Amino acid sequence: MPFFFPWTESIYKRAFRYILQRYLGHLFQEKVTLDQLTIDLFNGTGKIADIQLDNIALNDLLEKNKIPLSFVDGYIGAICISVPWKKLLDESTVIEITGLQLTIRPRKTPEEAGKRSC
Repeated sequence: MPFFFPWTESIYKRAFRYILQRYLGHLFQEKVTLDQLTIDLFNGTGKIADIQLDNIALNDLLEKNKIPLSFVDGYIGAICISVPWKKLLDESTVIEITGLQLTIRPRKTPEEAGKRSC
């Protein structure tokens, strides 16, 4: 049995989906499906499409960092990644986000909420 055996695209997609869910899944409103993923490991490219963002998780991050904004709605059309395997030390990995739509509004801080306007 050879050491390297070709894996199916489905296995690559499942591994990529696991990594996405593990590190970024808390920011997504729904679990990523295999249909949303496109992966070409040998050319170093990957794409995830149609991502609805989780407003509650994003608002928690903003609040934790004391940023006076609130997310109302968020959507990403696609995230594309390109990893230059052959020139990994010489070239940069590129992450491109397209179709980003964010609806935000100012959030009152606790100090402002306690003050009354005349």
